[in-house]
Amino acid sequence: MKILIVGAGIVGTIYGWAFAEAGHEVTHLVRPGRAGMYPDGIKIDMYDVRKGHKKNYLGHYPIRLTETVSPSAGFDLLVIPTKHYSLLETLQQVLPQTGPIDTFLLTQNWDGTAAIDPLLPPSHCVYGDASAGGKFEGNTLIATIASVAVGQVNGRHDACLDKVIALCRSAQLGLELPPNILHYLWVQYAITGGLWPALVKTGSLSAALGNRQVGEQAFLAVRECLEIVARRGVDLQHYPQTKMYAKASPLAMQIAGLALKFMFRFNKLVQRSSAHGLGDPREVQTFYYDLLNTGRQLGFPMPALSGFEPDIQRFITNNG
Repeated sequence: MKILIVGAGIVGTIYGWAFAEAGHEVTHLVRPGRAGMYPDGIKIDMYDVRKGHKKNYLGHYPIRLTETVSPSAGFDLLVIPTKHYSLLETLQQVLPQTGPIDTFLLTQNWDGTAAIDPLLPPSHCVYGDASAGGKFEGNTLIATIASVAVGQVNGRHDACLDKVIALCRSAQLGLELPPNILHYLWVQYAITGGLWPALVKTGSLSAALGNRQVGEQAFLAVRECLEIVARRGVDLQHYPQTKMYAKASPLAMQIAGLALKFMFRFNKLVQRSSAHGLGDPREVQTFYYDLLNTGRQLGFPMPALSGFEPDIQRFITNNG
């Protein structure tokens, strides 16, 4: 398959490497002046959770970069691993260059698809959530890869979804097919957005894990955020990852806190996938206020999440 990936950021490079390793022709579309930024390719330090792959992989990705494309290039699939707040701008810039094309959006979502649909017809669009992450140190990508959740909105199953499924399977990615991909993305959004403020408040992951008071506040914040998701019509019982937040008893919070500490201290997948946690202040700000403002619009008090607002504001000011 001939694949065009927008950008050469962390997630795009991880999946570009995995797709290329699976035998696909992968090209990364980058901004003007950046096509020569990796003349010797990228070194890969990958904690690989995929079945049948070497767990600790050291290798090389001879990344192929271009600054321009045209419809005549004949790409089979466009992959856009971008921040959700810049998705519309990215689509407006890229789609005129590619022409009509099946597209795989590896991005978060909170506002639905009303603004996206006029630019990218739902019949040619697949949404996905990456279980991958890491960081760059020079020209070395230190990262992890495990799986991906994919789906189309409103229960669609068009040829583009089969194409994405086949691609992910060829790369031996763990594959999840949620019955409602938007609901799935909103649940992930709520959990991430509820936990991030604790990291902002304490300044580091180790500090957040060691502060019981902040940990309990984060637990309650996630619980509030999930209630917002439920009020949007999502049945949380379909999402096992929400069960630990369902009860706010002291014992439940203590157990959840221990589970989170274990994951972040001993699970290499979680450690690497969250390594970029505070790397993008705009992303942190967008998650936080999307959730908080939705709660306000619905008339639902969110005291735990609201309590983090001074910390979020200070973080934005210091990193603006």
